[in-house]
Amino acid sequence: MRYLLKTLLISISLIIGFSGYGQKTLNLKDFDIQKYKDVTPIVVKALKKCKEEGVSKLVFPKGTYHFYPTFAPEKYCEITNNDNGLKRTAFPIIDFNDFVIDGNGSDFIFHGKMIPFIIEESKNITVTNLSIDWKTPFVIEGLVVAIDSKSETFDIKVETPYVVKFNRLYLSLEREDSPYEQRYGKRFATWEHYNLEVGQNIFWDPKTMAPLYNTKQYSMPEIGVKAKELEKGLIRISTKMKKLPPIGSVMVSKGEYLQNRTSPAFRVFKSKDLEFKNVNVHHAGAMGLIAERSENITLNSFNVVLKKGSKRMITTTADATHFCNVKGTVTIKNCIFENMLDDATNIHGTYVRVNKIINDYTLAIETYHPHQNGYLFGEKGDIVQIIDQKNLLPTTQPMILKKVERINEKISYITFNKPITNKVNIYDGVENISWHASAVLENNIVRNNRARSFLISTPRKVVVRKNHLSSQMATFRITGDLGLWNESGPCDDLLIEDNLIEDSVYGGNRPQSIFLIDPQYRDKNDFKGKYSRKITIRNNTIKTFDSSILLAMSVDELIFENNKIIQTDTYKPIFPHIENVRIINCNNAIIQGNTYQRLDGRKGSILIDKKTTNIKVSKRSAFEDVSSK
Repeated sequence: MRYLLKTLLISISLIIGFSGYGQKTLNLKDFDIQKYKDVTPIVVKALKKCKEEGVSKLVFPKGTYHFYPTFAPEKYCEITNNDNGLKRTAFPIIDFNDFVIDGNGSDFIFHGKMIPFIIEESKNITVTNLSIDWKTPFVIEGLVVAIDSKSETFDIKVETPYVVKFNRLYLSLEREDSPYEQRYGKRFATWEHYNLEVGQNIFWDPKTMAPLYNTKQYSMPEIGVKAKELEKGLIRISTKMKKLPPIGSVMVSKGEYLQNRTSPAFRVFKSKDLEFKNVNVHHAGAMGLIAERSENITLNSFNVVLKKGSKRMITTTADATHFCNVKGTVTIKNCIFENMLDDATNIHGTYVRVNKIINDYTLAIETYHPHQNGYLFGEKGDIVQIIDQKNLLPTTQPMILKKVERINEKISYITFNKPITNKVNIYDGVENISWHASAVLENNIVRNNRARSFLISTPRKVVVRKNHLSSQMATFRITGDLGLWNESGPCDDLLIEDNLIEDSVYGGNRPQSIFLIDPQYRDKNDFKGKYSRKITIRNNTIKTFDSSILLAMSVDELIFENNKIIQTDTYKPIFPHIENVRIINCNNAIIQGNTYQRLDGRKGSILIDKKTTNIKVSKRSAFEDVSSK
């Protein structure tokens, strides 16, 4: 009996070891995980064991592991700024506390539509030392090998999976393998959105590994692009374009809008005190990480990067990272974000719209953008305020939510502790001011992505320093809107310093600025008030080929000082006649100590509108030609 008991204890200790006082470790080596083709059920079983037995650390032996959706658990997820739906996951980290997942340098390869990590209702979670990739990408990439301006066609050579039918080109995602699938699956691939008609297209330059310079001139229609397969892997595209793409460029498409953000790498919801360290996301069919209604998140060497030796152009098909209605502190440091089809990070809240005034205390509110259906705006006890739809300013003092009643994915009833009589109109906004984050963004690299580097919309303190940034659109976007995305949060204490910015704003969409501070007023000729305050931009080195450096609209307490600006000849200026600095409806602004080395040797230009008050432009400023309108 003693021998049997001793043997049992030894067996258990082989699977569950102890690492430090009171800390249990489960090593998947003891599950023989390396011998399985699909490790999803093994990992799910191990996580269940960890939760039931209080194991605090799950360790992978270093290796390459494949995760398939066939035996993955699923749950319905409403994920802001992504596509809602039933989501399968290999790592259901739900209601975990004080838990570490250590990949030990392993590569995790996912197959089909999955969210690798779903982290919900959890605290003190660390994910470290692993890489995430997909066997089959969520984009189609086609090398342009021929063009014909007379017929308005171009030919692409495609190595990623695709289907041509109905005179249309579809990117083809990986589906589960089964006898039924092998016989009948092709019937349903299009209806189930595994075949996605090309849409949201863009052209990449293999020489720079970035979007083509002046990308706008190569825009394609969202739908209706005709295609003909000339031979296997060679496809002729016929469509209306301002300019055909150059031979040698790469057509990139992520498919139909509202169907192409199904699979972010990390989904974080209602969780607290999280760290992601030494994690590489090589690809994902949406964002690298999307966090909402969570608190205190640290990304340290969380990299969204192309895998070395890969022929791919694209990492994530949306933002590298995104934080919505997060509070506490968001820390992003020592990260590399490259080759995304959207921004490096976006930190913001979300306005909901007033659909109906029920009584003096209660409103019916709605989400507006389809990617915000089901979005959790607020809960009982949160502090909120009404926002005027015209001027984007509060019309009430902060109020407490006494009750929130969800009706469906778009409509909820919210009841306040104070009356709102004559303080609200239909289509005004409501902002949750309890859920805004402070942030530190430090020692990061952003490069070769479509769209922007950092979007910051939060009234908490934010410091952005010592980053190396180069993106297709504005390097910094500071805004808020009650129109399309309804992103909330005027900046109230933002410091941008000691960054190196190189040749951004090469997309050509419109005259974007490197620093673009532009609240989205319904009528930009008829508004009042100041949206943001206390924004300081100092001691940055800005190397830029184009003209527009700073557009600041509706800021109280703006400082732009001691920045070193150097005009480059990397590209021909797209908007050469735009003033270098534009100050619109600002108050208490200081422009001083900046230097500007233009190629023509002239001084820079500044435009100050008549609504701006109390502005000081140093006599030794790089911008001497002061004009107003």
